[in-house]
Amino acid sequence: MRVSTLSELTIGDVEIGVAYASIERVNETSFHECLEELIHRAKAQGATALVGLQLVQSQFQWNQRTSLLATAIRESAK
Repeated sequence: MRVSTLSELTIGDVEIGVAYASIERVNETSFHECLEELIHRAKAQGATALVGLQLVQSQFQWNQRTSLLATAIRESAK
């Protein structure tokens, strides 16, 4: 699956919707764990790519959380 912070689409690509994932921790592996969950959820929507990836990591003592948000895309056949 293509993952990009760039929101450029090619002709034939279709926006499916928003994909979101969040896990309760901020550490060396939390970004990758959250990305795996995001990809899993996007694939369940029929996406083949994620664009416009946004990361939020809250490190407050009472709320350590890593969250990712992206636009789920179904890429055109190439």
